[in-house]
Amino acid sequence: MLEDKNFIISIIMTILFIVTLIFYYHYKNSHYTIDVFIHKSSHYFKTENYMQAIRYYKKLIMMGVKTDKIYTNTAISFIRMGYYKTATKYLLDMEKNLLPTSEMYYLLGFSYYSQMKVYKLSDYNIPIQYLEKSLDLDKRNKESYILLGKIYEEKNEFIEARKWYKNALLEKIDNSKFYGLIANTYFKENRFKDATEYYNKAISNNKNYISAYYNMAEIYIVQQNFDKAIEYLKKVIEIDPQYIYPYSKIGNLYFAQENYETAIDWYLQALKIEPKEAIVNYYTGISYKKLNMLKKAVKHLKLAAYCGNDDAVKELRTMSETL
Repeated sequence: MLEDKNFIISIIMTILFIVTLIFYYHYKNSHYTIDVFIHKSSHYFKTENYMQAIRYYKKLIMMGVKTDKIYTNTAISFIRMGYYKTATKYLLDMEKNLLPTSEMYYLLGFSYYSQMKVYKLSDYNIPIQYLEKSLDLDKRNKESYILLGKIYEEKNEFIEARKWYKNALLEKIDNSKFYGLIANTYFKENRFKDATEYYNKAISNNKNYISAYYNMAEIYIVQQNFDKAIEYLKKVIEIDPQYIYPYSKIGNLYFAQENYETAIDWYLQALKIEPKEAIVNYYTGISYKKLNMLKKAVKHLKLAAYCGNDDAVKELRTMSETL
């Protein structure tokens, strides 16, 4: 009996010793563990490994390490992975535990807006309210202005959209960007004179503003002023020679005028950048067919068909029946 009692006491003492060691280890290394988790979460976040970043951010929050950066980066990680409801949950938790920030309200607005797009909802009030709160805290939050304007554009409320874009201009935030956005709203309303005015303002603030040049070309195309359209498309090419669409757009303009040889010249320049672009191969093939250069026509139509262009398939069938 005495031996059994001593054995039990020995076991108890051993267990207490082990528990003490574990407690001491965790006590000594708790700060080290937090630092490691912060380092790992930041590393994974920066390298866009959001699943791993979330893993460590969640551990930090469970350990009571709750900062603006940890909450917002957790939410951003969920947003980048498409988990908008979960992102919203963490942001609302942040609102309860910390002082609200402009970025937090922007992310809430973005998360609710993204949920609307996914679930095809139509009530924009919640994202609008959060975005307005974001701007109440920081009138220079560029992304909030952009998303508010975008929401009102989707509602076809272009005057309201322009109001927010112009508010951003008053804060002198990226003038070229917001001049361009204002121009886009006028373009959607077919108010081409006003659109042209603001695209020119955007260009005067940023000589390399590609979308402004491209949209100016679109205006001139609508107005049947093809020479002017080509002039602006060539400016896009000067800025970014590897951008395929201005080449194909110019080709299409010459194609529409039945100038097939010049159209082919531009299409071939586009195909040097992206040889397997289906629609460009299709129009190249049709252009060669119009010039009765059937071997080259078939070559490009086959490539267009291989890349998924149904019109090319139909054209090849028609050609095979007539040859």
